[in-house]
Amino acid sequence: MAYPAEPWHLRGSLVISVFRVPRRLVPTDHLPSGARVITVAGNAFVAVAFVSYEPGGVLSYEELLVATLVHDEGRVAVSVPQIWVDSEASCQGGRELWAIPKQLARFGQGSSIAGVAATGGVPLPGRWTAAGWTAQRLDGRDVRTRARMSGRVSLIRTGWMFPVDGPLGDLTGRTPLVSFAVKDMQLTFGQAP
Repeated sequence: MAYPAEPWHLRGSLVISVFRVPRRLVPTDHLPSGARVITVAGNAFVAVAFVSYEPGGVLSYEELLVATLVHDEGRVAVSVPQIWVDSEASCQGGRELWAIPKQLARFGQGSSIAGVAATGGVPLPGRWTAAGWTAQRLDGRDVRTRARMSGRVSLIRTGWMFPVDGPLGDLTGRTPLVSFAVKDMQLTFGQAP
């Protein structure tokens, strides 16, 4: 399976919610050596995002991911313990280039992983930009990667559905602390060789 060389330039939209989760429920096998999950009063902050990457980028596909804030090599980074995509090229590229544990999935009604409904929306002024690092471990490899995202951000309300017996069952019944939608998103992931 062929996939694009890094960096990947992607565009699209996303819905993301942040949950407070007891630290003991957050997996750590995806963390590189020396990295640790950031906690406050015994809780980690876990983001769940549904992303639609649209034509105009190097790939078009859908993605559901879980991310945690970690302290790694003296800086705050993001680490992804769980992620699903509906593209074989994205799945293989994510695993081989950046040690992101992507798995293939189908999304839509009846998903055994998660569902989300977003309502409302209070647009925040201007175009927002965020940049930073991911810190990953997969198959014995530690990989740290740069990422940069920009887009138009709105505060929204979300209703997530996590099947109790699904891979995100620990989030069942939890209410997000905050939720955002990002439209007209542009993402650059990875570094030029």
